[in-house]
Amino acid sequence: MKVAAKKSSTQKAPTKGKVVYMILGGEKNIHRAVNSELDYLDLSIHGIPKSSIISIAEYLDIPMKDMADLVNLSPKTLERKKNTDLLSEVVSSQAIEIASTIAHGIEVFDDMETFKHWLNKENRAIAGKKPLEIMNTATGLKIINTILTRIEEGVYS
Repeated sequence: MKVAAKKSSTQKAPTKGKVVYMILGGEKNIHRAVNSELDYLDLSIHGIPKSSIISIAEYLDIPMKDMADLVNLSPKTLERKKNTDLLSEVVSSQAIEIASTIAHGIEVFDDMETFKHWLNKENRAIAGKKPLEIMNTATGLKIINTILTRIEEGVYS
């Protein structure tokens, strides 16, 4: 399921937390409601299933090998896991932060396709790297979110 950032004027756009939930695969993958930041903390502590990683890769339109790199797992380790296997706290937390960054990007650019294009384009604000290339660390995600906020506020980035 793809997420549109904006709804018509008569419909409310989903909250960022709900968009993150959808990016992680929603009820199908998470098997419980997630309503707050504390719920995401609890989810990261207990682990998200591999199927949520697959869902994120589908949103980003990247191969699982690249997704494994973004969550700092070897592709073989990720490949061996069943879709229902829960991932470690560190991997789960990284994946949730990636999903949150995707939700932020969708909100800023109004749709996923425009955001994906931006992620794959060299960016002067990060020394000519593509934002997707730095999504594998918490620091990289923080930098991307800072740039997205600047774009949102109309600052050329």
